Amino acid sequence: MLRLVERGGERCWLLPRPPDDVTPAVLRELRMQALPVEHPNETSRVLAAALRCCWTDQQASPWPGQPTTVREVLDVVDQLITGRGEEVLHRLGTGALRRLHASRWLDVDNETQRICLGPRVATWPDQDLPALRELCHELPSPRPELEPNR
Repeated sequence: MLRLVERGGERCWLLPRPPDDVTPAVLRELRMQALPVEHPNETSRVLAAALRCCWTDQQASPWPGQPTTVREVLDVVDQLITGRGEEVLHRLGTGALRRLHASRWLDVDNETQRICLGPRVATWPDQDLPALRELCHELPSPRPELEPNR
């Protein structure tokens, strides 16, 4: 088990930490969710974009990271998959955020439109962190918000 205390000490998480080579069948047996597989490409892109936005100190552990907004995460996704309309991006992003929140990869507050990395991020093995750092370096940053008069 992995014990995680959120920033500010408001919540504490106890997460089972399976071995690195665990198979999906074992995860089902342990009643643990892998990355949601409905629309896996979009879901993975949204998770990567959230990691890019929230993991601001890449020399430290990714969890808990810094809060970001839904707008910033979807902006990074929009830069990754250009040519999709705003409505399609919103629909795919909303579904992916819902799945990632349900599986605790992300903590999404729909009321404030705030996203934080979820406690499952802390279960990434240390040997995976260099690859995740490289991924974050390759992803675009959220674009600065345009002024309302533009």
